[in-house]
Amino acid sequence: MKSFKCDIEPSILDLSIGDIAIRVEPLYKTSKIMDAFFKFMKDEELSLIPVLDNNIVIGQIHRNRFLEHTVLGRFGYGIHLNAQKSIFEVMEKPNLVIDYHMTLEDASMIVQKRELRNLYDDIIVSRNNEYYGIVPINVLLETITQRSLIIARDANPLTGLPGNWAIQREIERKIRCKCPFNVCYIDINHFKPYNDYYGFEKGDKVISSIGNILNKIKKDFPEIFIGHIGGDDFIIICNNEVSELVCKRVIKEFEELLPYFHEGDFIKGYYVSKNRKDEQEAFNLLSLTCAIVSTETRNITSFAHLASIASEVKAEAKRLSRVSKTSVIFKDRRNE
Repeated sequence: MKSFKCDIEPSILDLSIGDIAIRVEPLYKTSKIMDAFFKFMKDEELSLIPVLDNNIVIGQIHRNRFLEHTVLGRFGYGIHLNAQKSIFEVMEKPNLVIDYHMTLEDASMIVQKRELRNLYDDIIVSRNNEYYGIVPINVLLETITQRSLIIARDANPLTGLPGNWAIQREIERKIRCKCPFNVCYIDINHFKPYNDYYGFEKGDKVISSIGNILNKIKKDFPEIFIGHIGGDDFIIICNNEVSELVCKRVIKEFEELLPYFHEGDFIKGYYVSKNRKDEQEAFNLLSLTCAIVSTETRNITSFAHLASIASEVKAEAKRLSRVSKTSVIFKDRRNE
């Protein structure tokens, strides 16, 4: 069995299920049972053979079940009884046919929902609705494991959330597939004076608390991507319909922790620390700025382009936060 090779090898973080497909020569509706038997005898690693009609997958032959039920049979005479039958008469319905462009994570979730009998069957991959190849389960698991190790090395050590590399890859992937999406940039207002006044240990607890909030929200919105850019900067990548709702929930759950973050100063509603000019200044309790950039109103062409637009939007969101002295959500609605 030979795997496909692309002219340009994609990064392991960008792979789709089709990128790890292995070419297995199929059988056809009119093929004979002995054709399948000889294929399995010739290749001990061959586990599944797709059955086609005009290059469309209509069935599958699974090695163990085929040899047990069709070749051996109940009393050991299966090969004599079935030798002249066509593959069409004994094939199974295709258990799982996945489109070439599906992500490895989505494919893995579908695989795990299969019945126990078919849990370890190879995956059949189609492209433009025509047969393309198969993906053995062990190949899928090994690739996902490698990806997980790479992402884990990039993860922020304090929150465990994906870092800049994974964030950039996710944004570039969405731009390539032309999926409309929103990017929510979240940071903490006046975090430096808070750190100076309460100490870095307390500051780290604030950061890790936001990570916990984002992980909790992701359980209710599994389709969103959450990441930790660094320091007190976080990111959410999601659909337009949920961006403001998710940001409101982040703010709500963050503000519920303010008594814990500020202890005795919570009642006063402020604390005194040094500002950037090294002067004493009264600061309000911690709050969040949420700046949202939407590709539905902006023609985003690259990660760098998004970063350029985001800097303007974040600056305006910060200005509004300074004026209101509270947490704010600012969504860029400018059309290009």
